[in-house]
Amino acid sequence: MIQYLADKSSKAFPIIGVGGIHSAKDALEKINAGADLVQIYTGFIYEGPTLIKAINKALLTH
Repeated sequence: MIQYLADKSSKAFPIIGVGGIHSAKDALEKINAGADLVQIYTGFIYEGPTLIKAINKALLTH
């Protein structure tokens, strides 16, 4: 859905990737599909603050 919206809208609006983000890999998949932001509410509850560190680290090496 993210890829579809990004392609069809020509990125005319910010796209937020939500749902199922429990790892840096999950976040990068949403970003690579075209998301501008990711919402990690549930992932943060289950994985804790280390999830944020892992995502940031992955983004720096991406």
